Amino acid sequence: MNPERFLKGCAGIVANVSKPHATEATRSVLLALDRCGMRWQLEAATASALRAPGGGLPLEQLVRSVNWLVVIGGDGTILQAARATVDHDLPILGVNPGQSLGLMTDTPVADLVGTLDDVRHGHCAVIERAMLRAELHIGESCTPMPPALNDVVFLHGGHARLIVLNVQINDEFLTTYAADGLIVATATGSTAHSMSAGGPILFPTTDAMVLTPICPHTLTNRPIILPRGFRLDISLGEPRRAVQVAVDGQTTHALTATEHVVVQLDQRVTRFINSMRHSFCEMLREKLHWRGDLKVDHATE
Repeated sequence: MNPERFLKGCAGIVANVSKPHATEATRSVLLALDRCGMRWQLEAATASALRAPGGGLPLEQLVRSVNWLVVIGGDGTILQAARATVDHDLPILGVNPGQSLGLMTDTPVADLVGTLDDVRHGHCAVIERAMLRAELHIGESCTPMPPALNDVVFLHGGHARLIVLNVQINDEFLTTYAADGLIVATATGSTAHSMSAGGPILFPTTDAMVLTPICPHTLTNRPIILPRGFRLDISLGEPRRAVQVAVDGQTTHALTATEHVVVQLDQRVTRFINSMRHSFCEMLREKLHWRGDLKVDHATE
């Protein structure tokens, strides 16, 4: 996607105003956009927090009225924006207001002016991140679940007990997992819950999904990386216990014995604006506190 295609249009501004420093950071974003001569429109809750005259637009209306989004907050705010933009082809620039791990909000407020200048002059890239499509099947009926940028997770619905899940890949039985849970993650979600459960880290543009068991009862169960075109079919095993299916941690469904969930990579993607000021490797070093050779002080190099 050519950056000029959206930069000549209007930017939608979405902020998680409950985050520390988010309101101040949003004012800095607006000032930077004004200095660059870029038009903008506020989302309603953001406008309310800023007490902006004229107010703003509900998110569902905003994504139909702008050409790109500036999202200020943490990864949860990005996930909400991704669901809203998935059918509107809007690139997202994630801005970290500070004090947020924010692996997807990779532009610090301090770098914003330089980042916008890079974007304005075309010194940026628009990268595509894969999403998951989950469908709930009951007999012959199929109900789509919301798209997931991070993951679809199967967890016990109550007490901390093992759940049992049967898993098929492309209609072939794979195994029965007895575990605390099961995660199906995108490359983006590989640095979230899946990573905490011991799953591999994938570069954000990797067109694959990761199947990661959480504390499996069988210690030889290991995460599996599946390329595009592969389909997972997940259902309750025996003994049947309450299982909740969570999509990006924000939408849940209690799975019943007559239902099964089919998960695969969606044809739709979420687009992110990457100014190339910060690489994924740099993000891993800084936000995950990787040092490499402990005998070398890289800060003084």
